[in-house]
Amino acid sequence: MTSLDKENKRSLLVVTLSLISVIGINITIKTNDKTIFGNSLYSLLAFIAIFLVINKSSKIPRTKRKNVISLILGITISICLILGRNTLLFDDSQIFKLKTWLKVLMVTPLWVAIDLMLFSIKIKVNYHNPYILKLKNYFSTKKGLFTLWVLTIICWLPYLVIFFPGIYGYDGPFQVQQFLTHKITTHHPFLHTALLGITVGKLGGDSKWWLGLFIYSCIQLLIFSFSLSYLVNYISKHTKSFCLPIITLLTFLFVPFYPIMAITTTKNVIFSALFIILEIQLLSFYNKISRKQELLFLIVSFLAMAFLKQSLYVYIISVIILAFLLRNNRKKLITLSIISVAFFAVFNGPILSMLNVVNSNSDTFKEALSLPECQISRAVVRHPKVYSAEIDKVKKYLPDYQKYEPLESISDPVKSTFNSKLVKDKPIEFLKLYWQIGKKEPQEYINAFCKLSVRLWDPDMNEDTYLYEPYWETEGLAKLPGQKEGQRVSKIQREIQNFSNNRDYEKIPVLSLLFSAGLPFFIMLIGIASAWQDRDRKNLMLYVMPFIFWIFLLIFSPVILLRYVLPLISMEGLLLMPILNKMFFISYNKKYS
Repeated sequence: MTSLDKENKRSLLVVTLSLISVIGINITIKTNDKTIFGNSLYSLLAFIAIFLVINKSSKIPRTKRKNVISLILGITISICLILGRNTLLFDDSQIFKLKTWLKVLMVTPLWVAIDLMLFSIKIKVNYHNPYILKLKNYFSTKKGLFTLWVLTIICWLPYLVIFFPGIYGYDGPFQVQQFLTHKITTHHPFLHTALLGITVGKLGGDSKWWLGLFIYSCIQLLIFSFSLSYLVNYISKHTKSFCLPIITLLTFLFVPFYPIMAITTTKNVIFSALFIILEIQLLSFYNKISRKQELLFLIVSFLAMAFLKQSLYVYIISVIILAFLLRNNRKKLITLSIISVAFFAVFNGPILSMLNVVNSNSDTFKEALSLPECQISRAVVRHPKVYSAEIDKVKKYLPDYQKYEPLESISDPVKSTFNSKLVKDKPIEFLKLYWQIGKKEPQEYINAFCKLSVRLWDPDMNEDTYLYEPYWETEGLAKLPGQKEGQRVSKIQREIQNFSNNRDYEKIPVLSLLFSAGLPFFIMLIGIASAWQDRDRKNLMLYVMPFIFWIFLLIFSPVILLRYVLPLISMEGLLLMPILNKMFFISYNKKYS
């Protein structure tokens, strides 16, 4: 009788939590119309599905460690979704309102249950089909790597034809201009500026204005496609799931922003390729590594830092953490890393000075302080009467603070005239001003942070008009050197441009998440929690550099565009691998194994 009462209480609790979760979903969907889901038959289906999940999770054997980690993870995910929704719908995180935290509590049971399921579920993988096993094994070979590379290039070539000779966008025109006028600065990576200058600037022009950009597009396409093929090759070697490398490959082949980014003039594409290769090389330190791997690690480390200066700090912090996690090869990792950093320091200092490259530390400093610039500007713009005594001081540092609106998701309008020299001269005074403004309206500091970074931690993105450029560009910003007329836009090119500019991909359920800058964060959260729970150093290593990179984007990025998070989005298959490996166990057909 006691056992029956206990079961009835458990069932009643599961039903109650399931109903609360359904109501929570209804009031936290990205709309103010509660009837869209609330009075729909789909809410009943959702209730049944949620009941099954929570009911199943309630029967899972648990430890205190698993319970605590699942609870923390569930609360974190719920907070991100609720604050993200509030930011997008109301331009206000509403973090200090009771109803916000009630909503968090309402959806937390569902996410805790999902986390418990992910940490505990076991799925049997049967490789009874010899062709499936052979294909997976083939992808993991050197010949398979070459096949993957060729296949990716073939699938991407139509985009090069459609957008021939490439997309002259982002900072590309400015970098080419710097190269041609011999006024190169370190604001953009010198190696990328040189590559653009030699191809677009020198090889283009006159009647062959298209040649330089075409050569650049081909070089970048080859580099980026190889890195993604290398990633699929690595996943095929180490995953227990046959579907993961296949889905990852299909994503690279057919999601349009991959080939489009590959032919666009931005440093982030080659950096993403280097970041992927570097991540795989770092993971190789867990086992014995060869001389060739050591040399490759040195080269890729140097190039990654050279193609994105901020990656120097990501690299150093990642190596320090990895050194603590490694049991073997610790000294070798530290030694090789010191050598690569030393090479970069020499290159970034004396060598660039010899080449008359102008140091642009001021621009870097302005960009690094994007968040406090937006926080101060938002607080003063939204509450001018409250800050009447501080406005004169604010103008000294931020002359254009009033330009914060309506472009709230990018720091450029207030960053461009930020008085970085005054901050360097009087840092204590700036910190005092920052504190004085923040303590009066602390919610505005949080709102400014959310507005600037929401794309990074909320996958449920919808159309956001607070930027003056699309999430990923499909149009050139300027004519090429020697180009007399603008290119004619084909019908299919226009369709792709509309798909990007109108954010039509956001209307596709599930598949739209492939475009999301926030999805990698959720995958990393689950992966880190799972590895932490199992005390799995090897799996934890995989998340170190991607997560450190994500933190730097969160704190220092002036805007969240797809090109900035391209390394993380490209690595989603790799980030998922430890989670799926924990869930799956393999059953081979002895005849074919």
